[in-house]
Amino acid sequence: PNSTFWIAGGLGGFGLEIARWLVSRGVRSLVLSGRSLTPSTAAKQAMVELQQGGCRVTHLPTDITDAAQVRSVVAMIAKDLPPLRGVLHTAMVLEDKLLTDLDDDTLQRVLRPKILGGWNLHQQTQHLPLDYFILFSSLSSVFGHAGQANYAAANAFLDSLAYHRRALGLPATVMNWGHLGEVGYLAEREQLGKRLERQGVLSFSVKQATDCLAYALQNHELQASVLRIDWSLWRGLGVTQRVSPRFAHLLRDNGSTAGTASDDWASADGLRNMAAAERAEMVEKMLRVKTGNLLGSSAEELPVDRALLELGLDSLMAVELRNWIERHLEVNLPIASLMRSEGLTHVSMLVCNEFRKKHESSLDQADELHADRAENGLSELSESQAAALLERLPNLGTEEVSQLLSQMLEERH
Repeated sequence: PNSTFWIAGGLGGFGLEIARWLVSRGVRSLVLSGRSLTPSTAAKQAMVELQQGGCRVTHLPTDITDAAQVRSVVAMIAKDLPPLRGVLHTAMVLEDKLLTDLDDDTLQRVLRPKILGGWNLHQQTQHLPLDYFILFSSLSSVFGHAGQANYAAANAFLDSLAYHRRALGLPATVMNWGHLGEVGYLAEREQLGKRLERQGVLSFSVKQATDCLAYALQNHELQASVLRIDWSLWRGLGVTQRVSPRFAHLLRDNGSTAGTASDDWASADGLRNMAAAERAEMVEKMLRVKTGNLLGSSAEELPVDRALLELGLDSLMAVELRNWIERHLEVNLPIASLMRSEGLTHVSMLVCNEFRKKHESSLDQADELHADRAENGLSELSESQAAALLERLPNLGTEEVSQLLSQMLEERH
């Protein structure tokens, strides 16, 4: 009760919930800072409620990327408020872009609040006898996340800063938050939250978050990830569904993967054996289900004649859809074709055309190979002979491989 806690970035939804939690745990002096000179209506109302609850709340507009402003806040607290005992760095900027589209300005906007802000808070308070120095990081630095290379890098710095402070004998705890569902960035962006849910990253409540934060602080944890995940759905947060071996042991494969082909879907081989009309119908059905999964809509409700951009497809979704088409239909379709498409019927037509071209090209190549073998008097290996040879190759020494090649050349001539 005789201490001051400073929440940098404390005027957002999650920051205000943390402020309420601190007051419920006995804190009676709070400093809330953010870059905005004027708090939002919701923030003003929350500060009034906190003061009515017996806490002195001081709002100090601060750009924590400016060391002089951070120094000024520390000096003001020392002069006018109870001693500073806790610092919480909750500030963030999130601006997703694929690496190929990431420019310097976007990179800096995301990195600066986390990196410069965290470093300034560390440097300007390291001489003080703090009890707590709490850094809010993200699951993006633990798992990686498609389109969030900048955000993952910023949070990785905060993770490392916590270890650096502990090495100096200073207090530090870093929390890698997952999908907080009630307040904050994801709660305000329903579509993004639904996408995470489909990937197995489930939401948790503010109460669960603060309970985990309390546990981490009471047990002097250095780093803790707070995640609620359905491992039977989770396949990483990239666009390829390749899971890092670090987490492979956590997966419980129930025989199906969200967003992939179901039992009644045709494989690429199956599509090759279909008539053109039947193939087109099957491809459109598969695309509707996959796109519906990406957009959080049922396949039946998804109009097939509206542009995918109008339906809400963004660049990250387009990359995932393109990779899915390549993986399951064995067709390479440019992302631009998806982004400019007139609808799913149009995409289906593009896929079928590319599928047909690829199949015809494969047949031509097979005919040429067969003719070449006949012309040169080469006998084709049977399937069992080829399989046996492939199985032996990794275990053959250099000399044995040379002998085998010589033998094959002799047979050819």
